[in-house]
This record gives sequence, C-alpha cells and structure tokens, in this order.
Amino acid sequence: MEKQQRVDLATRIFAEHGSVIRSMIRQHVTNQEEEDEVYQNLYLSLVCSPPPETLINVTAYLNTVIRNDVIDAVRRRKSRQQMVSKYAMSQPWDEVEDAPDGRVTQAEQVQRITSLVGKLLPAHEALAVIERYVYEHSMTDIASHLRVKERTASRYACVGIRRIREVVFRGHL
Repeated sequence: MEKQQRVDLATRIFAEHGSVIRSMIRQHVTNQEEEDEVYQNLYLSLVCSPPPETLINVTAYLNTVIRNDVIDAVRRRKSRQQMVSKYAMSQPWDEVEDAPDGRVTQAEQVQRITSLVGKLLPAHEALAVIERYVYEHSMTDIASHLRVKERTASRYACVGIRRIREVVFRGHL
C-alpha cells in the first residue's frame, strides 16, 4: 500500500470512528494531554502500519492498538524517569545544583563529618574514608593520592569504616 493510501485510510478510520476512539482512549489515560498524545500516536500508528484489509471488527482492532500505544508510552516514561534518576544519583555532591543555603548547610555537614573522621582515625585511614565515601573518588585515585597500592588504599578505607562503626555502635560519639 502506498503512503498516500495509508494516510487516506487512517483519515477515513478517524472520520468514521473518531468519537469511539476518544472514548476508548479516555479509558486508558488520566488527563487531556495524555489523551491528545495517544490520539495523535494512534493516527501515526495507523499510517505506519495500516489495519489488514480482511479486518472485520475495527473497534476491537483500534482498542488493541490504543492499549498497546498506552503501554508503550508508560514504558517510555518510566525508562526516561529511571535514566534521569540514575543520572541524578551519579552526580557528586559538589556538582548538584541546590539553593545557596542548601549548599552551605551541606558544606557544613561535610566539614563536620570530615573533622570527626579525622579525629577518630589515623591520617591515612581518614583520608581514604573521606575521599571514598564523601567525595566518591575511585580506589585507583585514592591509591595514587596516598602513593600506595590500590589494595592498600582499599584496606585503609575498609579498616577506617570498621573503626567508625565500632565507635558509633558503642555510643562513644
């Protein structure tokens, strides 16, 4: 079927079944914007892949296509939300845009944590813990900064965290 024939067929289906299409879409969506989006996507779906010529029940076919379009739209939205959430979670604290007072409060909290960790642990362990868990640096970067092997830097961070947990659980903080 040629492109113009597909467009004509989709236009004819919408002219004949427009009100039924709208009511079927309303069953699957919650607001007018979603309804309009699904309505437009349905038209495009019918142009891209027209119904078979042997189709008997057009209403049932349209309902199936609408349901599938709504499911696809929900999946796309969830996927987009997951990507945005994953991106937001991957950003270091110092790059997250906050209100200025939020950044000051966050900086003060980080300063209190780092000074407390510095008091509780030997210098090399404190530095490994702070770089790893506050600034989210990789073990490779930490090892390079401390001028030790990566395994040693990992050990410093591990022992430091264990000592912090012991102090916290004993309630000596």
